[in-house]
This record gives sequence, structure tokens and C-alpha cells, in this order.
Amino acid sequence: MIKPGDTVRYLNAVGGGKVLRVEGKTAYVDDDGFETPFLVSDLVVVLPVGHVSQTPGQKMFDQQAYDTGRTSKRNKPEPQLPAEVTETAVSSILPEEEEFPIEETEYGDDMTVVLAFEPKNIKQLSNTQIAALLVNDSNYFLDFQLLRRVDAGWVVAASGQAAPNEVVELGAYSQQSVQTLERVVFQAIAHKKDKPFRVKMPLSASRKLDLTKFYKVHCFRPGAYFETPVIEIELLKEGRHNG
Repeated sequence: MIKPGDTVRYLNAVGGGKVLRVEGKTAYVDDDGFETPFLVSDLVVVLPVGHVSQTPGQKMFDQQAYDTGRTSKRNKPEPQLPAEVTETAVSSILPEEEEFPIEETEYGDDMTVVLAFEPKNIKQLSNTQIAALLVNDSNYFLDFQLLRRVDAGWVVAASGQAAPNEVVELGAYSQQSVQTLERVVFQAIAHKKDKPFRVKMPLSASRKLDLTKFYKVHCFRPGAYFETPVIEIELLKEGRHNG
């Protein structure tokens, strides 16, 4: 249930903001200083009231905020073992990995996957680091790899698994090294764990990046998933219907 103070994003439009008040089925959202009415059914909470985002860059699509019931193993520190512990004794000391609950959204079976680039300091664009980020806006796990073009063919720039409704950091680039991503191919297999699901075709999306945009401040702007200036590149967007 959406409450005043929640940070939300729009299901069928770009952007979002903080809920000022809720009247019946209508929520009034502070969108860059403007009070805008939206149907509650057209909003999704990404930062519940009272929750402080712990992710860098103030990402609107913050998995820990969006899914407060999930404990992410990615954020747990590595256990410190005593120096005298032998390799054979490690398994008896380390706790067993626990499964964490996955919260699905009503629209998440229609997948949206986005590649985003977020500069650390937009005011020093020529020499700041630029983070490459993968947004998995879906109810599926994605086993993925990002390929980049080289003279001899293709090489893997990043690979891994993105959990449902998660933002994954793919690496940090300088203005010079980001030029190696002029041509990229994103490949992924979608699946769910421990439950039936609708089979998705393997994803293979080829994109040519306009590298001149990385030198222009006005090309970085808040988007559907970020409050900070980013360049968002859509890799997949399936049709969505309001329920």
C-alpha cells in the first residue's frame, strides 16, 4: 500500500518522486517541485517512507529499498576466520547459505532490461569515473554476459547473475576506456528459482553506443530508474498491462 512519504516511480511514464498525500485511489506525487496526481495502480514503491537508501548514486531502483523483506547476500561481509583454522574445518565454521525471499511485482513477468552509465561527478565529466550498470526490471533471474567488440572479434566485458528487480554494477570506466564499448552485445538467459515460470527466449541485444554523448553534460539526465544524471540504453522491453 502506497503511503505519504514513499518514493515511487511511474509504471507507464518516465520518472517518479515522493508521495505527498493519498486520497482514495489517487496519489499526489512531488515531481521536481510539481504536485502531480497519479492513480495508485500506476505507481510502484522504490523507497518506502522511513527507509534510507544505502546504494551509491541514489538509484531509484534500489533493491534493498524496493524489497525490504529481502536480505541480499551480496551485501554481507566475508566472515573472518581465525588464522589457525585449517581448510578442512572451514565448512564446519561457516554458516550455511540461506535462501532469501524474492518479491515479485504484478508487471514483472513482462521484462525490461536497461544498460545505464552513471558518472561519479557530472561536473567533472572529462576525468570522472563512469559506472556501467545493469537494471533487471523483471521477476526473473538473468544469467548474463556483456560483450564488447575488438579487432579480432568479441570479448567478455562483464558477466554474472542479476536477481529480480536488481541493479548490478558491471564496472567503472574512464572517458578513455569507455570508448571500448562502442559496440556491445548483451546476452542473457531468464529463469525463476523453485517455481514454475513462462519460458523466455534467450536475449541477445546488439547496440552501437554514441560515444560523443559521454562528453556532453546535457546527455546525462535522470531517467526511469535513477534520480541522478545517467545515460540509459534499453536492451529489452516487453509489453505491460495494468491489472
